Amino acid sequence: MGQDQRLVSLSALREAETARMEASCIRCGACFEACPMVPFSAAKDADPVGAVVGVLDLLGGGAGDEASRAWTAACTRSGTCNEACPAGVDPMRMLRLAKWRASETGALPKRDARDAMARAKVFARLAMSEEEQARWL
Repeated sequence: MGQDQRLVSLSALREAETARMEASCIRCGACFEACPMVPFSAAKDADPVGAVVGVLDLLGGGAGDEASRAWTAACTRSGTCNEACPAGVDPMRMLRLAKWRASETGALPKRDARDAMARAKVFARLAMSEEEQARWL
């Protein structure tokens, strides 16, 4: 390997991107206001600026606040936040990295597939006859 070629770890890339986002974000809340998922999350009544500050805290390994954790968990990566960002931060990536970090630190609980399966069974019961339920569930 030549001197110009370097191996960079995924952690190093994440740290560099985190530093770039923290430095570039003007904390205006436009991304939060543009997010189509906010009205359907526990963050719906939150202060947009406070939610962004909380996401940046999650991104840096902190606990964030209830609104920032709810927003991070609700993100579906629609990209409307990116279009709204006047600083070109890429809030969609910011939320994705914050979710990754928050999952590592425990600020966001790990997803439990057993819970999702229970909900799927409830919906299946609504659509199936008793005979089908006995056979499939």
